[in-house]
Amino acid sequence: MKRKYVLKGIYIVFVLAVLGAAMLVLNHTVKNGRQTESVLPAVTDTPVYVECGEGKPLEVSMLAKENFSVSGFRLLLVNISDESRGTVHITVKDSARNLLMDQVIPVDTITPGEWFTVSADISFMEGEEYVLTLTADGSEPYFMQLSRDDINALLPFEETVINGGETVENGISLGVDMVTPVAVTFGEIFYYSVPLCIFTAIILIIIILFGCEKTLSCIKKIPFTAFLERFGNELFLVLLFVSICISIYSRAYLKGVYITSDSAGYLREAVNLVNGHGFSYDGMAGFNSWFANWPILYPALIAFVMLVTGTNAYLASKILSMIIVGLILIVIRICYKKDAWVYALCLTNIGFLSLTYYTWSEIPFILFMLCFALVLARILKEEKPGKKWYVLLGMAGLCCFLMRYYGIYVWIVAGLYLLLLLNNYRKEKDKRVLGKALGIMITAFVTGCLSLAYLLMNKIMNGMASGVSRSLWWDDYEKLTNDLIESLLTEFFNVFSLQIPQLIENFPFNMKVPVLAVILIGFVLLIKKNCRHFTRESVMITMAVMYYVIFIGIRYVSSMDTFYFRFFEPGSFLFCMGIIGLLLPFLRGKRGLRYFGGAVTALTVIAVLSVFENGGMDTTDSYYESLTKTWDAAYAEIPEKSVIIFNDIDFRSSYYRPDVVDGTINPEDTFETLEARYYGSDYLCIRAEFAKTMLEEGDYDISISRQLESGLNDLGENNEFVVLSLKQKEQ
Repeated sequence: MKRKYVLKGIYIVFVLAVLGAAMLVLNHTVKNGRQTESVLPAVTDTPVYVECGEGKPLEVSMLAKENFSVSGFRLLLVNISDESRGTVHITVKDSARNLLMDQVIPVDTITPGEWFTVSADISFMEGEEYVLTLTADGSEPYFMQLSRDDINALLPFEETVINGGETVENGISLGVDMVTPVAVTFGEIFYYSVPLCIFTAIILIIIILFGCEKTLSCIKKIPFTAFLERFGNELFLVLLFVSICISIYSRAYLKGVYITSDSAGYLREAVNLVNGHGFSYDGMAGFNSWFANWPILYPALIAFVMLVTGTNAYLASKILSMIIVGLILIVIRICYKKDAWVYALCLTNIGFLSLTYYTWSEIPFILFMLCFALVLARILKEEKPGKKWYVLLGMAGLCCFLMRYYGIYVWIVAGLYLLLLLNNYRKEKDKRVLGKALGIMITAFVTGCLSLAYLLMNKIMNGMASGVSRSLWWDDYEKLTNDLIESLLTEFFNVFSLQIPQLIENFPFNMKVPVLAVILIGFVLLIKKNCRHFTRESVMITMAVMYYVIFIGIRYVSSMDTFYFRFFEPGSFLFCMGIIGLLLPFLRGKRGLRYFGGAVTALTVIAVLSVFENGGMDTTDSYYESLTKTWDAAYAEIPEKSVIIFNDIDFRSSYYRPDVVDGTINPEDTFETLEARYYGSDYLCIRAEFAKTMLEEGDYDISISRQLESGLNDLGENNEFVVLSLKQKEQ
C-alpha cells in the first residue's frame, strides 16, 4: 500500500515537472515578435463610389503623421463583374519617387465588396509623403466613397485622393495592416495552449489519485444529458435570441447605420406620430401630408417603442426588430415544442439577419405571415375549430396587410384552401367541412372590407390608394430576369448562411438556369412525396410558393426595386419552415441531429463572444452618434420649419429633422408661387453656391433673383446657406 502511494506521488511529481517545463517554454518570449493590426475605415451600404477608370491612374497621397510600418494595404472594391477580366496595377512611391511596392492583381481574384490585402513591407517616416497609385487595365472597379475627415482621424496618415488629375474632397475604402514590435510568448502564439496544459495536468492528477474507472464513473453521474433533454431547447432559443439582439445592436447601431429611402420614410412618420400628427408625415413641417406610400402599422410600432423606451426613432426600430425576433421564437416554441430549436434555425438565414439590420417592415411582416399560416393550418386540421381561431386568422391577415400592402395576398392562399374545402364537402357532404369553409369565407370578407376601406381612405386623402403610381416605368427585362435567377440562387445558399459559391457565381446566367432547375426539381420531388394536404407544412409551402409566384408576376408588370433578398426572404422563411417539417421525421431521434445541435450551439456562443472580442459592443465609438453629429453640423444653419431647395444633405437624415422638407425652384416660378407651394415652411434655404449659379444662369424670375441676391449680400463669412423668410399663409 505504501509503495502504491509512493508511485502515485512520483507520477504526480512527474506530471507537475512536465507542466512546469511546458510553462517555461510557453511563457518564453519569441525573438523579433511583431503584432499586426488591421486599421480599416467604417464602410456603410450607401451607394457612393469613386471610380477607377480604365487606364486612368487613381492616386492616394499619404502624408505620414507618425513613424510606422505596414505589412500590406487593405482595399475594398466593388463593381467587379464577369465582364471585368483585367488587372489592377498598384504601386507605392516615396517622396523621392523610389518604388517601394509594385504589384499586379488579377481582377478575378478580388471578391467585390470584401476587404482584400495587397502585401507590402514599407516603413513610413513622420512628415514624409508617399503616393499609392492604382491603375485599372481591362476593368473599372470602384472604391467606396468615405468621409476624408473620418478616415484621417483613424489612419496614421493624412489621405488625399487624386482621380484623373483632380483632387477630390472625399476619401476611399483603403486601410492598412500596421505592424508594431511586441514581446510575444509561445503561449500567446499558440492559442489556448496554457489553459489546455493546465487542464490536462489536472485531469491526469485526478486519474492518478482516484483511478480512471472511478473518475469516469463520477463524470457519468453528472446529469448533463438529462439537463439538456429537459432545458436544452429553451436554452438554445434564449441563446439565439441574445445572439441576434447583440448582432443587431452592434452591426446596425454601434458600427453601422442601415437606412434606405424607405427607412427614412418609416422613421419620419414614426417621429410625426409621436408628436401627435397622425398620418401626416410632414405634419411637423406644417404641411397637410398623408402617409400612404406604405401602410401605417410599422411606423406605428416604432412610435410605440419610442414612447415606451424614450429612445430616438432609429434605435427604437432596432429595439422593435429585437422584440419581433423574440416573438417569432415564442410562437415557434409554442407550436413546435421540443423541436422548436430546429425551426428556429430559420432565423440564422443571411437574408433574415440582413433584414433585422435595416429599418424595414419585412421582419414584423414575417411574424404575421407565420401566425396566419399556423392559425390557418390549425383551422384546416381541427374538425370543429372554435370561433377564436377565425378571429386570430382575421387579425393576422389584417396585420399582414397593414404591414405591407402586398400582405393582402394571404387571402388568395386562404381562397385556394377554401376551394379545396368546398370540393371536399361536395364529395363527402360533411357539414363540419362546410362550416370551416364558411368561417374562412366570412373572415376573408370582413378583413377584405377593412382593407378596402383603408385603401379608400388613402384614395380620398392622398389621391392614390397606395400613395404613389405603381405602373410600369421602364425596365431592362433581360437584366431583370438575370437578377431573378441570381436572387433565387442567393435565397437557396442564404439558408445555409453561405454566399453563392464562387464556382456558380462565375457561371453565365444561361448556365445558372440548369443549377436553379436542379434545386427546384429536388424540392418538388421532396414535397410531392412527403407533403400532405391541410398540414402545417402544406400551408407554409403553399404560402411561400404563392408569395414568390405573385410577387414575380407583379414585378414584371410594375416598376420597383429589382429582385433581391429583401423581397423574397418572407417567402423563403415560410418555405424553410415547411421543408424542415418534411425532413424532421427522418432526423428525429438520430444521434447525428444531437451532434448537429451541439455544433450549432457552439458556433452561436463563439459568434457572440467574437462580437465582444472584436470590439463590436464598444459604445465609445457609436457610428450612429457619429453620424448624427455630422447631421447636426449639416443642419446647423437651417432654422426650424424650413424648406431646403435642391437639398444635398444626406437623405438618411430626413427623419432627423422632420420639420424640414425638400423643395425645388423652376424657371416659371415666382417667389409668390414658392410661398404658396411651401405654405407650411417659415424659411427657404438654399446653398450659397447653388444660389450664385442660379443668378449667373439668369433663367429665374426677377422676384426670385432679387431675393437670392439679397440673401447672398447678407450671407455671413462662414455661412453656407442663404436663408430667406417666407410669408405665412393660412393653410
